[in-house]
Formats: sequence, C-alpha cells, structure tokens
Amino acid sequence: MAILSKIVPIGWLAHIGACFYLVRPLRTFSYRTFLTIIPCGILTFVGCSNLPLLHMSSMMIIVFYWIMTIRLFHLIVLSSEQTLSLRSFIGKIFWFFIPVIECQSNYPVMFDILLAIVKLMLNNWIFQWFINCGPSDSYAKMAMFYVFLCTGTYVVDAQIALVRLITRNKYTLESFNNVPILSRSIREFWGSRYNRVVGSVLRESIFEPLRRSFSFSPPSAAIASFVVSGLLHAHVSIAIFGVSSPLPAFTFFLLQGIACCAEAYCPIVLPKPIGIAVTHMFLLLTAPLYVGLFTRAAPNFFVLNAPSLLNAKWLPQLPVPKFCPK
Repeated sequence: MAILSKIVPIGWLAHIGACFYLVRPLRTFSYRTFLTIIPCGILTFVGCSNLPLLHMSSMMIIVFYWIMTIRLFHLIVLSSEQTLSLRSFIGKIFWFFIPVIECQSNYPVMFDILLAIVKLMLNNWIFQWFINCGPSDSYAKMAMFYVFLCTGTYVVDAQIALVRLITRNKYTLESFNNVPILSRSIREFWGSRYNRVVGSVLRESIFEPLRRSFSFSPPSAAIASFVVSGLLHAHVSIAIFGVSSPLPAFTFFLLQGIACCAEAYCPIVLPKPIGIAVTHMFLLLTAPLYVGLFTRAAPNFFVLNAPSLLNAKWLPQLPVPKFCPK
C-alpha cells in the first residue's frame, strides 16, 4: 500500500486526462458517474491509507483528494454540456491549490503584510498556550481554537501580498476568511466569511449545478453541499484522529446545513450584535462534534503542527498565560 500511495499523484493526473478526453464525451449519465467516481474513490482510498495521525499535512492530502473528486464530479457528471478547453478544465481542477482571482482590494499591500504579522504573533501565542494545557473539549478551548484557526491564515495573507506585488495589484489570491467573527447568521458565516476557498468550490461544483441542472431548491442544494462537506470531514475524523465513529463530525456539518435552511425560511432579521451573538453561540454549542477532535488531541496535535517562525527572534513574543481554560 505504501508503494501504491507514492504513485497516486500520477494516477490522479492520468484520471484527469481520461475524464476530459474519454469520459466527458459520453452521453450516458450513469456511465460518466461510474467512470468518474469509482477511480476517484480508489485513488482517494489508496492515497489516504496509512497517513500519519494528527498531522496537518495528512489532513491537507485528504482535502486535496476530495476537492479534486468534487471538481471532477462537477465538470464530468453534472456539467458535461459546458464547453471547456483542456486549459480551463485543468484550471478549474487545480484552482483550489492556487486560487488566483482578479484583485479588487482597496487596501494597500502593506495592510496584508501587517495583517499577516499580527496574525502570526497571535497564532504563535495561542499555540504556546495550547501546548501547556491538557486535552479538553470545553467551550473555552473551542473558542481558543476558533481564534487559532482564524489567525492561522497568516500564510495566506503573506501569499496575497506577494501575488499583489508580483502582478502589480492585477491579481490576488482568494482570502481564506473574511472576518468571520462579524457573521450575523450561519448562512453568512459559511457562505461568505469562513473558509471561502472550499466554500467557493462547494458552491460552484455542488450547489449551483444541482440548482441549474436538476432543479434543486436552494435549501435542498445547500443541504447537499453540507452533506458532501460532512463526508469529507468524517473521513478526516477517521483517518487523522482515529475515531471509532465518523457520525459526530458528519452531524456537525449536517446541523450547519439545517441551520442555514432554517434561517432562509425565517422572516426575522436580528439586529447585528444579537445576530453575531446567536450565530457564534450556535457554532460554539455544536463545535464539540467536530472541533472537539482538535482540542481533545491537544497538546499532541499542536506539537506535531507547530506554526512557522515559532521561535523567530525578530517576532515579538506575547506573554503566555499560566492558567488553562476549563
């Protein structure tokens, strides 16, 4: 299996080529589905077997394989009638890896650089706090991990600054987050503020094709998108954290989808401060189902995934609290 996993990337490239030239022209929906999904499943299974537990790199491998599967399912099965050149086809498949978009930012590049530095400082600070504390899925730990995730995007901010400098503000990268703390609804949180890259893929490859080609209602298409996301994260929970059941992780994302649908039918619009509070209360209450995997794996998870520049002498170090949140 270890030998097979090393040739999986070649297998993916071969499958992508076969899908474009051989599978996509097929007119039978079931044939396209079978010939697309089965090889993707095999490649994902082989490529994700025996991955090191608790390693962020292992998690990224799973996400990459799932995203390629989702993209291929979209382009080969759900949208085969769409006219695409090989270049645009490959671009859509690999956009997740390098999510380049036209730059429409009104902020100077220095803002992205300073933002990356501030996030790096905060991320290192929370990391050092986490490794001094034992495993726990308390709500305080969940809140800490939420901040850890939001500040962990300093790498993306630095990359955004670099792309803007190289292209003279013509292009940039899709930002990972857009101040998710300001989300006044679950729909806003998942739809436009948190993990925008994966959100874009799910919207373009699941939500919109189901709406366009299969006449799904917006709530049904949204639930389908969250089901796919739930399956992805359920895989992560088993392969990376070694849990006995993937159900809690899947349930977390299913609940998010149900909440989004409930909001769509709810005529009440809460004032912004109350909406923000209610949104994050719901996220916090459901967080143990999935986010708890990370905090219960502390400090081992954090030791294995130390931030870059953790001990950089030029970077100001914030004092680490002596207590651990309960």
